[in-house]
Order: sequence, then structure tokens, then C-alpha cells
Amino acid sequence: MIDEQTPASRMRWWMNLWPPFLFQGIRITEIDAEFQFAVVRVRKTILTRNLMGTTFGGALFSAADPFFPILYWRYLALQGISSTCWSRAIRGEFIQPANRSVELRFVIDTAQLEHACSEMKSHGRIDLEDVVEARLPDGAIAARFHVTSALRGKEPGSAPLHQINSLD
Repeated sequence: MIDEQTPASRMRWWMNLWPPFLFQGIRITEIDAEFQFAVVRVRKTILTRNLMGTTFGGALFSAADPFFPILYWRYLALQGISSTCWSRAIRGEFIQPANRSVELRFVIDTAQLEHACSEMKSHGRIDLEDVVEARLPDGAIAARFHVTSALRGKEPGSAPLHQINSLD
């Protein structure tokens, strides 16, 4: 389905159909072909409203969570570095109610990407922190998320997942 060679357009298509995003009103509107940025929208719908009528914070967290690690993973793959990347930590600040749809712009600058490549080549691992803001249509900030991405190199020929066959 999605692997280290999946193009950005196909990845966007698959992820938009993924049930956790689909049912939380999360829509990826753009992913850069070189995986340096992505734009994600969280729609305010009947399924994403909380008791106060604003967008549920969990939907905003879900939108903020995976994209920096995904961008790093695919960017590193384009540079010939096979890796495993995940969100190691995420911290959110809710600044004002998200009473309309919000947009999150995930951007990784060139210096950060070069630093990631350098560290992965020399040490095989790095943790990086990035910030993304959930903005309302008028540009006001509804929430800010600090995402720590863990990047780890894969051993040549290693399987990405280890299966446990028994509990003995």
C-alpha cells in the first residue's frame, strides 16, 4: 500500500481514505513531491464537534500527529536512507476554540532536512522537534503543536516489524 517508494500523490489519496482521517474530517490537500511540506485540513462536521460545538481537540491532535515523521521518512528515502520514523512526543496548546475548519501547514526547512540526513548517515538516529499551527480561515491560531519525530536507520535486510509467535 504505502512504502518508501510510494509517490506523494498516491500517498495522499490512500491517507485520505484511511478511516481514522476520513471519519475525523481530516483531509490532506497537498503533499510536496519531494516531501518537504504538506497541507492538511480538519473540517468542522457533525462527527468532529464537541459538546461546545467546536472541533474536538482529539481530531486536531490526530491531524498534527503523523505528518512530520512521514515527511522525514519519505524525504530520507529519496536521499537513499532507509529509516523508520514515528512521533515520539506531541505537545499541544489550544489557543482559541476551533469554531470553523482549520488548516495545518507542515513545513520542514532545508537546513533541518540536511541536518537529519547528516545525523542519520553518521549516527543512524536523531530526534527532531517541529512546530505546526492549526489556523482558522482568517489566519488566527486555534492550536499549536510541538511534534518530536524519532528517526532511526534500518539495518540492511532487516524486517521493519518483528512478529511474536508465542508468549512462552
